[in-house]
Amino acid sequence: MRLLPVVSAALLIAALLGGCQSTPANYRDLAARLAAGEEVDPGRLREAFLAADDLPARMERLTELEEQALAIVEDEPLKLGSIGSAILDTYYGSLTGHYVLARFYRHVEAPDAAEPHEAWVAAIQADMERQGDGSHERPMPAVTAVEARMYAVSKGWSPVGAIYQTSEAQPFSLLLQARPPEGPIRNLHFDLTGLYDSMRQSLETPGDHAEATAHDFNPLTLIGFLARQNDTAAQTAVGAYLARENRIEDAINWLRSASRTGNLLANSILASIYWDEARSTDDEATRTAAMNEVMENYLHAIALGSADAMYTLGVLYLNGHYGEDNVASGVPLLKQAAEQGHADALMYLAHLHYAGEVVPRDLDAARGYYVRASELGSPFARRSYARFLLDREAGQAGDARALKWLEELAQDDDAESMVLLGNLYARGVGTPRSTSRAVRWYKRAVKVAPDDANVVNEVAWTLAVTDAADLRRASYARNIMDRLMNVNDDARQRPEYLDTWAAAHAASGDFERAVVLQEQALSAARRLELEDVLEVLEQHLEDFRARRAVTELVP
Repeated sequence: MRLLPVVSAALLIAALLGGCQSTPANYRDLAARLAAGEEVDPGRLREAFLAADDLPARMERLTELEEQALAIVEDEPLKLGSIGSAILDTYYGSLTGHYVLARFYRHVEAPDAAEPHEAWVAAIQADMERQGDGSHERPMPAVTAVEARMYAVSKGWSPVGAIYQTSEAQPFSLLLQARPPEGPIRNLHFDLTGLYDSMRQSLETPGDHAEATAHDFNPLTLIGFLARQNDTAAQTAVGAYLARENRIEDAINWLRSASRTGNLLANSILASIYWDEARSTDDEATRTAAMNEVMENYLHAIALGSADAMYTLGVLYLNGHYGEDNVASGVPLLKQAAEQGHADALMYLAHLHYAGEVVPRDLDAARGYYVRASELGSPFARRSYARFLLDREAGQAGDARALKWLEELAQDDDAESMVLLGNLYARGVGTPRSTSRAVRWYKRAVKVAPDDANVVNEVAWTLAVTDAADLRRASYARNIMDRLMNVNDDARQRPEYLDTWAAAHAASGDFERAVVLQEQALSAARRLELEDVLEVLEQHLEDFRARRAVTELVP
């Protein structure tokens, strides 16, 4: 194997990433050019490797060597030199090969020899990231599953979970979960189409039944084969599939095998399986045993850094599934998840401190949790924070960020955010009061969601009964309620919508119609046994009969 000449990493990366061509070249030709000291773009090298006529043999050799390297990369750096060289002899564009050789040369204090390999690592990383962002929609390319894991390792992250996935767009891909030194676990998707095509080609070689075998080959076949080879991502995928097929015992066996190697996804799926068992049984002993399994598997996932497991186990504690005496044990788990940037955990903590449940009521703490969740981009958090600011009893100062966050949601036609923007402007919370802006946001919300009964009802109620005379728009409120109630059979059976409908007609001066509609609202409430609203509905009916419109301090 010939090493690249020693040049600065920055210059080498720039050279490697330049001059990419769309037509795959012959891999042997590119390897010869590399041996002659020329620079070759890593993406072009990958394409040529995956198009090689001897791909199955090379892939088998590469996978075997990369797995050996991955097994010893942390603990036995002196053995990495020969393995890394063999990897690059098989495929010079291997991220794994360059990473382990860089590590080897650094260990033996040969920085000049390590530098070219470190430059290749950076160039391959950059090429992968240019072709995908690691999301499900735009996975990064990887030649092997080990290369996907080594991508995380080369970033300083620890792989903690993996599962193979298949779809029409990507027949074979890997979801890898990796834990950075700080912050939440990262979900990274990798496209392994090249590996899949290689395995399929290997079955098309001449031999007895080869044609039939290749014809029957599919992603599930490959995943099953890899699972029998003790591939933890494949074992997790098989377990998840069997669980969906309700083959629970077989699923548990595969998932347990995967969890022994530290795959938190396997632990999370096992916890879900046992949670379903606990919910579906009437036998207390069986339920207790299942809930203990739930706890054990979530604790394993938590030890690997899973904020989702922290949050879910915390919620189980808070909901009393481990006894009333242990309810408070859920709070530290939520806080642990919150420190990892888990938006749902932050929101649950906000609720607990806002309501004074389990913990003492602390509005400053609640506000802090709302803000942190909102800063993470959670739409639910941003809407909830606005409602928190609008709560008169909470007495909170305004926050201009709340408007900005809601406006971002409104750009995606989020009608509920538009209603909240209207409320903020109507009250002047976090912004100068503006009736005109408030009405514009209310009307825009109804325009984008004319059939959303909750949105229409809230806007109509506000504009019909508000005590702010300059905000009241009685005719508009009546018109949007007329339209909603004439097309929505379900809404006509709900007392809260009928009450708004009646109030809008009363605000417009049509008290006769308001009385008829309010009697329907009372009838619906009695039919649904909603005893807690009867007194309010009866008072409104009395007002309408006395030709008085309802007026309230809203929004």
